[in-house]
Amino acid sequence: MATTTFLYDDACPMCKGYTGVFTHLNWSERRPFSHLKAGDIPALDLDRGRHEIPLYDAATGEVRYGLDAMTTVVGNALPRLKPLLRSRFFIAALKPLYWLITYNRRVIAGTKPPATGFDCAPDYHVGWRLTYLGFAAVAVLLLDFPCAPLLAGLGLALIVGMFLHSDRLTFLGHFATVTLAAAILLAVLPGWVGVGAAYLFAGWEGWRRC
Repeated sequence: MATTTFLYDDACPMCKGYTGVFTHLNWSERRPFSHLKAGDIPALDLDRGRHEIPLYDAATGEVRYGLDAMTTVVGNALPRLKPLLRSRFFIAALKPLYWLITYNRRVIAGTKPPATGFDCAPDYHVGWRLTYLGFAAVAVLLLDFPCAPLLAGLGLALIVGMFLHSDRLTFLGHFATVTLAAAILLAVLPGWVGVGAAYLFAGWEGWRRC
């Protein structure tokens, strides 16, 4: 029986997804941040927990964060991987990817803050937002976005969005995610099937994220 519990951002589908896998495998339990009450876990650093997912060990009272938390759970479940997972070089190589995702998770998933309870959204980090925009732009170019009509529609949405939204970097984060996903659909689905799927996805996601 797992004695550790991830405290996850339940407004984030990605966080729900991977903590759900850990729970399904019985590697850890999980508890949503929005259900957390003040003083429930005295050792918890709430501010750090917004940026690095916390792992609470009920047996020891210890709280681990981020990559340390995830590699601890995986290493305990798969002992043969422990030397790699606890290697400082391995952790150092993964950290940029971790920060890229954690600071942009709300624009990647397209989620809004929870209606009630504690909102564990990370701080607004301009550097990591710009890094994400650059990554998405390079990925779209490498995928060779070929659909001129869809490009025209996305271009119009970009102009209107930049005019209407005061927080332009947040808008650009959502726009980059939708554009990248549309480019992937065009790349993996043949002909007009890909074009239609990309149109539908971009329209739906654009409306949902407004």
